[in-house]
Amino acid sequence: MAKSEAFARIKEQVLTVVASIPESKLTTYQSIGEHLAVMPRHVAYILSQLDDGAKLEVPWYRVVSADGSLGVTKRDPNGDTQAELLQREGIGVVGHAVGPPLASVMVPAAALGHGIPRQERPAVTRRAPKQMRGH
Repeated sequence: MAKSEAFARIKEQVLTVVASIPESKLTTYQSIGEHLAVMPRHVAYILSQLDDGAKLEVPWYRVVSADGSLGVTKRDPNGDTQAELLQREGIGVVGHAVGPPLASVMVPAAALGHGIPRQERPAVTRRAPKQMRGH
């Protein structure tokens, strides 16, 4: 099934934002989602679907949940876990969560140098229900 043009645009924007996260820093699915006006789970889905080549090029492991948790164990093509990759960059991990206070390594997506302006969802307008006829 082919993905839509909107999905392709969002995927490109997510990967651009993630590529701009500096070494030893993190951002969250929520922060990226807020910046791009998409659901955090869409950001997570896009990153979970990266092929091995993209996993070696895009620092997917620098994106965590809003509470600092890593979630399910993810690995790069070399078999290294997200926790191992973060620890190599000096980011502490305890169990399945970032060890230092998240705020000490967190960079909001809006503050990264990716060049993508904050996105806005078009306002949803709802039609009034049709009046019952004959009453």
